[in-house]
Amino acid sequence: MKHFSRFLSAVISCAIAGSGIIPASVTAASAAVADDTSSPIVYDTTETEESKAPEAEVPAAETPAVTTVAVQAKSPEVTTTEVPYNVFDIYNAHQGFIAQTTTEPAAPPVISLDRESFGIDVSQWQADIDWKAVKDSGVEFAIIRAGYGKMSYQEDPKFDTNMQQAQAQGIACGTYWYSYATTVEDAYTEAMTCYEVIKDYDFTYPVYFDIEDSCQSRLTTAEVSAIIETFCSTLQDKGYYVGIYSYANFLTTRVFENVLDKYDVWVAHFNVDKPAYSRDYKMWQYTSTGHVNGINGNIDLDHCYYNYPYIISPDTYVEPQTTAPQGGTTVTTTTTTTAAVSTTQYIKHGVDVSEWNGNIDWSGVKGVDFAVIRAGYGRYAFQKDKCFEQNIAGVKAAGIPCGVYWYSYADSPEDAVLEAETCYSIIKDYQFEYPVFYNIEDPMYANYTREQITAITDAFCSTMQSKGYYVSIQTYANFLKNSLDDSVKNKFDVWVAHFGVSSPAYTGNYGMWKYTNSASVYGISGNVNASYSYLDYPTIMKEKHLNGF
Repeated sequence: MKHFSRFLSAVISCAIAGSGIIPASVTAASAAVADDTSSPIVYDTTETEESKAPEAEVPAAETPAVTTVAVQAKSPEVTTTEVPYNVFDIYNAHQGFIAQTTTEPAAPPVISLDRESFGIDVSQWQADIDWKAVKDSGVEFAIIRAGYGKMSYQEDPKFDTNMQQAQAQGIACGTYWYSYATTVEDAYTEAMTCYEVIKDYDFTYPVYFDIEDSCQSRLTTAEVSAIIETFCSTLQDKGYYVGIYSYANFLTTRVFENVLDKYDVWVAHFNVDKPAYSRDYKMWQYTSTGHVNGINGNIDLDHCYYNYPYIISPDTYVEPQTTAPQGGTTVTTTTTTTAAVSTTQYIKHGVDVSEWNGNIDWSGVKGVDFAVIRAGYGRYAFQKDKCFEQNIAGVKAAGIPCGVYWYSYADSPEDAVLEAETCYSIIKDYQFEYPVFYNIEDPMYANYTREQITAITDAFCSTMQSKGYYVSIQTYANFLKNSLDDSVKNKFDVWVAHFGVSSPAYTGNYGMWKYTNSASVYGISGNVNASYSYLDYPTIMKEKHLNGF
């Protein structure tokens, strides 16, 4: 309407100017909206939501009075009739010209506020951290302890180092302060001490108030709520996005609802399918016994469900792109049924399991994109994995894409063909979104030549491929380098195993990397193998009609 208003105004102005008549100005009233955010803090349970002052109504703009202008009739001796301009025709023609010479700007991308991400929280107790290895392991964010208590000397001695090195690796960071406050005065002092420690850093995750200590368990709900409000509001007034951290039971029983509704919650509850906390939470600390490359010993692991980097810093926000950890390569294969696929922007996290992992609660497994299940070993049907059907049924019911592997003891190419036939008889009635992996790593092969191992591997893989399966070789980096010819490694995909490093010591192409044998996953008892996948295997299987598709 801007073009029309200006153009119509210009035409009318010219017409009026010619008549010597000057119109009166027309003004519209504007109204300001009052917003009082300075309401007092009230600690009680009579309200479940923060009260809000009603917004002032904005009066509608007054309609200007229509002024009728009398135009003197033309002299009768004038015989020429002038056809008046049709301003709407002129406007439409002008708009047609505009449409031919301009294009509408592209709509800005829609950025979701809901985004699931994987992270850790750390303190001095994790000692020296290799943040590059942490980043390469797929960690997207870290909540780093700034300190504890109310004295400046209680700053976490690793805070500055952890912040600087984590941010240098492009890991999004938040922070937390462990509280010992038992009064609102203590909480205020803790908040000011925390501020002095963190004030020189920018965060894209919240500043969390960690209230869980036993000294606070004897306080009343009103006292706990007042302590939380004092700490959080003090830092919020200084421009920080603030949240509350504690255990599910403490949050449920010791904090007023209006305080929980005011600040984002990071809830801790271990060894469960979901936390026993019925209110809204944005982050869940689901284990204290996780393992991440670059950190020795156990580590807290967290799921975040909110797009904090965008919420907290929209001006600097960049939509994250999934990048393979260092060592991920573009996998090309000469296998006739597959095509080269770029892996530079694709990564999935998965596990591989067998009967040795016991009964798995697949419905409770969290943070897993795929699973590789052992079908069996050796060349006899009775060597089928005892939990194969159970695990297949579990992953299918849970909607987790899967593949299978076969552990080899073949001592000749002929024996490898028998193993392949046995494997086929066990898996032939199922569909697999991930490859059939040939696992050749047994110590018995230390006595075999490179040529013998290459021939055995080729025999198994070629047999399975001829039956319509996408086949990959699974073994350790050193075995790949020293015991297999390039001819077979270039013919089939590779799943390399190398633990405790930032990237496997294997320079060839590979589609998956097994990076640890000591991961912790909900639903699976004990340690479990974990891997990264760099190929969109599900799409390959469906488009190429492989593995039962």
